[in-house]
Amino acid sequence: MVTEKDARNYLYHTFWFLIRKTDRIVIGSADFKYLPNKQGEVEIGYGLGKNFEHKGYMTEATKAMCDWALTQDNTSYVIAETEIENLASQNVLKRCGFKLYKQDNTCWWKLQMKK
Repeated sequence: MVTEKDARNYLYHTFWFLIRKTDRIVIGSADFKYLPNKQGEVEIGYGLGKNFEHKGYMTEATKAMCDWALTQDNTSYVIAETEIENLASQNVLKRCGFKLYKQDNTCWWKLQMKK
């Protein structure tokens, strides 16, 4: 298990369930896909149940995870990949301050640590 071998970075290896406060229902999940690389980039991934979309849950969770990651010594950027047609996910990233920096078959987004 990766977490057991790298306990110091267990939060980067953790798969987070998103639980709605009002009724304690799991509505989605989020994770960091790997440890920050040499450039200080870490990729975030997330998913939300269809019944819970367009309510701000993913924006709240993404912002919280990015705020945490960007306070870590080894992280300067959070990056994310979206499908070109996935406007809902792109809007989540835009609301969280991400900027599009590359587009080919998919879109790549980057959030930089505030200086």
